[in-house]
Parts: sequence; structure tokens; C-alpha cells
Amino acid sequence: MKLLPYSAIDGIATFPDSFIRGLFERIEAEGLVDTVFYDGAAKTADDFLRCMKHGMNQLWVIKFNGEIAGLYWLNNFEQRKAEFHFCFFENLRGGSALQAGEKIRSALFSMKDKDGKPLFDLFYGLTEVENKPAQKWCERMGFEFLGILPSALWNARLQKSVPANYWYVERGKGKNG
Repeated sequence: MKLLPYSAIDGIATFPDSFIRGLFERIEAEGLVDTVFYDGAAKTADDFLRCMKHGMNQLWVIKFNGEIAGLYWLNNFEQRKAEFHFCFFENLRGGSALQAGEKIRSALFSMKDKDGKPLFDLFYGLTEVENKPAQKWCERMGFEFLGILPSALWNARLQKSVPANYWYVERGKGKNG
């Protein structure tokens, strides 16, 4: 399993725009757009590209058994914490998704600043209460469940606010924290 960052090195992106658009097309082909982008933030491949390229997101691509198997990204960076998002494709399910999660968590908590100090102490995220696969993955990953926040997420498909599960993982705590 490899975790490949989408970033610019000396102004040159690690993946071409067409590849990033292709990730969204895969999300779409697997019927995951309304689940992953429940708020309507990305409705098209171009929306997704803009969001990842210019939207204050840090994206990584998951490669499993030589194939693209998912992605995860961070945003809402603030004082040693960030919001965590994930999407696993059909070729990364069950125990393999847990394996990926453990590798992702380890990689994120291993990130250091220029002085060699850890960049992050906490990652958090919200999942729609109705998103049972995400809830199950978070539980199996040993993420802490803080509670249900009423009307915490906007569901663009339903055109209303919906309740969300609030999850977090803290450095040095929980399963492999």
C-alpha cells in the first residue's frame, strides 16, 4: 500500500489535472458522490479539481496492490489539528480498508514541521448518521465517538441539514493513536 501526496514541487503538481478529475469520475462511477460530497461542494470533476487544487485541501491518493484504491484529504487546518475526509473504492474494502486506515493514521501523525516537531495532535471529522459504512469504519479504526450533532451537515440532495456523528483521533491515544 502506498500513500501518494498531491502537491506541487517547485510549482509542478505531482499528478496532472486529468488524473485528479479521474478520481472524481471514479467516485461518480461507484455511486459515491452524494455520500462523499453530501454538501454539494463537488458536483463535477472540475469542481473536485478546483477544490483540491485551490481549496485549502491536502489530498493523498491510496494505491493498493498496484491500483488506485481511494483517497483522503485534510482541511480546516488550525493549531495542530485538521478535519479528515476519506473515500475508499470498491477494491479497498473490509480488512484492507482498516489496513489503509492504520497506515494513513500513522503517516499523518508522523508528519513533522521544519523543526522536527509533530504537525498534528488531533484529527476530527463528521459523518452523516445515515452513512453506516463510514460509521462502521470509524468504529473499527478505534476513533473516538464524541456524539451526534443535530443539523451539523448540509445534505444538498435532501436540501436540508442532517445530524452527524462527530469522530476524532488524538496523538498517542486510542487504537494505534
